[in-house]
Amino acid sequence: MASIDRFQVMQEPELKILEHWFENEDTRRRMDGMLLLDEWYARVNKDKHDTVIMAYDGQLPAGMVVIEFGEERTYIGLIVNPLYRLKGYGKQILQKLMTEPDFTSVREWVACIEEDNRISLACFQAAGFTLEDTEPDEDGFLTLILRN
Repeated sequence: MASIDRFQVMQEPELKILEHWFENEDTRRRMDGMLLLDEWYARVNKDKHDTVIMAYDGQLPAGMVVIEFGEERTYIGLIVNPLYRLKGYGKQILQKLMTEPDFTSVREWVACIEEDNRISLACFQAAGFTLEDTEPDEDGFLTLILRN
């Protein structure tokens, strides 16, 4: 059973964990905008509107969440540890994160997911997100919304 017991702001040494996750072909293909990881981390780490959080099940890293705070919308991206996929961890991470005191003030969460990424779409929908539009944008992404 998926169980997320803590979140922590990602630290540079945890990039080694992400490097391992990026050995998975699906992760690498879908999240290629994060490569090179060192450069990506340096960029998001210095942007005051971005937060990168690791989710843990005990001592085991279960997933990583990227949050970009905007004026009206807060964008969220999720990578689940490839070893934990299809076991409920993604849904658990999203649901638990939404109840964390640091994030309860967010009024509108937005996830942009590739139209063919059925597993991720199902994960976000299971966590309460709904499609903003049934047609993908010009880049092939569907937008899902969760309003609090």
